[in-house]
Amino acid sequence: MNVISYAAACAVAIAAGTGLALAQSDFAPADQPNTIDGVETVCTGGSGDARADPKWRDYPVRLEFVGKDGQYLGDEMVTVTGNGHTVMVHCEGPWVLMKLPKGSYHVATDVADAGHKDMTIRAPGHVVMRFPDAGGQISSLERKTVAAK
Repeated sequence: MNVISYAAACAVAIAAGTGLALAQSDFAPADQPNTIDGVETVCTGGSGDARADPKWRDYPVRLEFVGKDGQYLGDEMVTVTGNGHTVMVHCEGPWVLMKLPKGSYHVATDVADAGHKDMTIRAPGHVVMRFPDAGGQISSLERKTVAAK
């Protein structure tokens, strides 16, 4: 390989690596289904309107991220593995929805300012991942919403 070809190959490798790092740090679009490793995935729940939208009921897996007093948390990096799937997504809002087939899955989550948590879930299922050392005060309206669940 000559010097020019080698330099070009290095430049492509660096650019590809940089793009990968940027992609992993970017948030998935809110309220917009994306297909990741063949699994339809949505980041949502950031507003009352989004949480009330009936179209999200079609997703067999819902992960919710809450802090102390039950307030919603965001900025989570979620990795779900199992049954031949590995889905990695970075969400800004407090809900991650996935159309996963029935079965058992491992969930690894890192929530900004809250920490790391691992758990096993079953699809279909609704899981609330609690981070009791995160979050601030909860409003009375939010408290009523959480209590109604």
